[in-house]
Amino acid sequence: MAFPKLSPTKYDGLKYYNDNIKGKVFIAVFIVAAKKYRKVVGYSNDEYRTTDKIAFIKKEELKEIASKGNYVNKELTLENIWDMYLDHIKSSKSNSEKTIAAKEGHWKNHIKKSLAKKSINKIRNHDVQTIINNSLKINSPKTAKNIGNTISSIFNYALKNEYAKDNPARYLDIPKFDNVRTYPLTNDESKRLFNTIINYDEMIYRGIFTFLVHGRRLNEVLSMEWGMLNIDKKLYTVGYDINKAKRNMIYEITSELLEVFINSEHRSGLIFRSPVTGEKFKDIRRAWNRILSAAGIEANVTIHDLRHLIGEISVNELDLPLETVAAILGHTNTNITGRYSKVRTDTAAKGLNKVFEYLKA
Repeated sequence: MAFPKLSPTKYDGLKYYNDNIKGKVFIAVFIVAAKKYRKVVGYSNDEYRTTDKIAFIKKEELKEIASKGNYVNKELTLENIWDMYLDHIKSSKSNSEKTIAAKEGHWKNHIKKSLAKKSINKIRNHDVQTIINNSLKINSPKTAKNIGNTISSIFNYALKNEYAKDNPARYLDIPKFDNVRTYPLTNDESKRLFNTIINYDEMIYRGIFTFLVHGRRLNEVLSMEWGMLNIDKKLYTVGYDINKAKRNMIYEITSELLEVFINSEHRSGLIFRSPVTGEKFKDIRRAWNRILSAAGIEANVTIHDLRHLIGEISVNELDLPLETVAAILGHTNTNITGRYSKVRTDTAAKGLNKVFEYLKA
C-alpha cells in the first residue's frame, strides 16, 4: 500500500500523514530479518483517539510479533491480538477500569482455553458460538452476551488494524432476555431509606450514600476527588474519565452535599477514602446492609437501585419530564451540544430539589 509523504514523530520508527477525515494517520516503520514493514497503527480521529504515544506502543508490539515470526507468516493468533487490544484500551483509557476487568475475566474464564492459540483468520462463527453455548449452560443470557461483545471488540480492533478479514462474532444466537429490573420499594420505604441515608450516623457512609441518592453511579462517587469540586460556585464535575458519558458532567452542590464536604476531615485527593487502607473503597456492601437494616428495609435492594429510586419518584410520582430525569441521572443525548450544558445543570438541580422535597415529606 502506498502512503502519502510521511512526517516524523518524536518516536523512533513512527511516522504520520494528515488525512481530512482520519486526522493524523500513524504509520509504523521497522525492519525485521532484512524485511521492511510499513503498517497503519491508528489515527487521531478513530474511536480510541489514538495518540503518537499509543501508536508507538502498537508499533513496538508489531515489531516484537514480527521478530518472533508470527507477523511475517501472517499467523497472528487471537492471543496476540488480545494482548495488543488489552494494552490499547488500558493506554487509551477508552474503557473504564470496571469494563477492562470484566473483559479480562471473559478472556481468562471463557475465551482463552478455546481460542487463544488459534490463528485470527481461522476462527469461525461456529467457534465463537460454541463458547456462547457453553456459557449459557452455567450463566445468564446477559453474561453470554457480554462475553460475545468482548470477542467482537477484539475482532473489531483486529479489523481496524488490518490483522483480520472478518468478525466471526457479529452474528451470534443468544436468547432474548429482559434486562429491566423492577424497582422493589414502596413510596413509604423509599422515603424511609432516603431519610436514613441523609441522617446516617457513620459520616463517611452518610457522605457516600448521600452522593448516590443524587443520581450518581457508585464508581463515580468513589472516584470523586476534591479537585472536581467548586465550593464557591456550588458546582461539582464528574470527570469524563469516570463516567459512562465520557464527557465532563457538571452538577449543582445541594445543601445535603455541602454538609458532607464541610464535615470532611481532609481537603485533597479522594473525597471518600477507605478508613482501613486510606485509598479508594473496593466494597461498601456491608455498610449498605447496615443502612438497609437501620431503615427497616427487608426487600432485596441493590446500591444501584438508588438511581432507580430517583427515576421512580421523578417519573411516577412527580411526573417530571424525561429530559429532566435524564439530566439528573447523567444520561446524554447526542443532539444536545455543549452550549446547553448550563441548562442541563439548572434542570437537574431543580428536578432533584423536587425529588428531595417529596422524599423528605
